[in-house]
Formats: sequence, structure tokens, C-alpha cells
Amino acid sequence: GGFLHTMSYVRTDNSDDLTGIPMGIPVGTPHSHAQSHATIGEALRFAGGFGRFQWRVLGATIFVWQCNCFCALLPVLLLPRLETEWALSDADLALVNSAYFVGQFWGQLLVGPASDRFGRRACVCLLVPASYLSGLAHFACGQLKQLVAVRAVSGAVSGGMVIAVSVV
Repeated sequence: GGFLHTMSYVRTDNSDDLTGIPMGIPVGTPHSHAQSHATIGEALRFAGGFGRFQWRVLGATIFVWQCNCFCALLPVLLLPRLETEWALSDADLALVNSAYFVGQFWGQLLVGPASDRFGRRACVCLLVPASYLSGLAHFACGQLKQLVAVRAVSGAVSGGMVIAVSVV
């Protein structure tokens, strides 16, 4: 039961730009009789199965989420040592942590519409190396301002990944 189980779908030539899986267009009202129901399995069979490209996307997704977790947890590893070496105050530590989450907000806000306009594939292909590089950039920081800027960029990339990859 429920709205999603009674929604009607008509197969079209439209497909998701990242997976290539045909997407249905909802027709009628939630309680109308379906012209055609497409399950995920049917959509995969219609698209030729779960091929090499889909496996690459799955691998990239796993890699991205690992980078995302690493960047989110980096302060746990990095800040205790920097607190003593750079003589950081509690306010400085809060600024470093807050910069990441502000970056996530802006990344999600900007990448969502960009993904709709340019395609999720293009955004993922841009954000995967950016995620990796922004994680490495943390180790090149020599002062607090640089670390705050890198945390903001890292958060923006991470937030963009949440939007671009989760929809896949």
C-alpha cells in the first residue's frame, strides 16, 4: 500500500545521466490504475544489466564516502596535536570545526542545482578528485587561517558529494 506503491509509471526514453537506467514519469493520481510498473530489477534488465560502468560508479561511491568520513574525522586526529603546537584556544577549535559544517551547507546548496543543470555524473567526476585533494590539503596547512579555509573547502566538497552521490 501507500502512495509510492500505487503511483503509475510510464516508461520513456529518458534516463538518469549517471546510471543510464530508464526513469519513469508518474502519471495519474496516486490511486489510479497503473499503465506499467517498473521495478528496479526490470529497469536494470531494460538497461542491459549492472555493467562495468555501474560497478565503477559503485566503487567511486564507496571511495567518496571513505574520503568524506576521513575529512569529517580529521579534526579528531589533527586538532589535539595542533592545539598544543599552535596554542589554539577553544574558540579557534570551534572555528575550525564550524568551518567544515558551513562548507557542507554551501556545498549542498550549490551542488544540488549544479547537478540538475550539468548532470550528476559531471559533478561526481569533479568532486571525487576534489574530495581526495581537499583531504590531503589539511596536512599542508601552516597556520590557523589556512586550516579554516581548507576545512571550509573540504566541507563544501563533502556536502556536494552527499547531494551528488546519494541520488545515484
